[in-house]
Amino acid sequence: MYNRPLSPHITIYAVQISSLASIWHRVSGILLTSFVVFYSIYVQLIIHSNYNKYLCHFYLLNDLWFFFYEILVIIFLFSLFYHGLNGLKQIIWDFGIFLNQKFLFLFFLMISFIICVVILLLIF
Repeated sequence: MYNRPLSPHITIYAVQISSLASIWHRVSGILLTSFVVFYSIYVQLIIHSNYNKYLCHFYLLNDLWFFFYEILVIIFLFSLFYHGLNGLKQIIWDFGIFLNQKFLFLFFLMISFIICVVILLLIF
């Protein structure tokens, strides 16, 4: 038997930016779906239970909850903007427009600009 790797194509594979964008598009879709599901469960729990009990816990953990809430908002907004803009990029590519690397780098530049604006808006 020869001493060769089973999958030599994996070791020489170069990661493409478009494949990473596709993977992150799926991850952002999963995050957005989980936010919607868990938020709807949370709202149902508040509607069908004693709301004052949740208010007491909220005031006791106000600083920690605010920090956690800001991180969740940043993740949600980043996922929303990324998923929307990446979907728009895919629709543009389906029409055969801007099929080059320059547009892809412009897309990621726009995503990083939106991240900076969202973080600045949440800080101030």
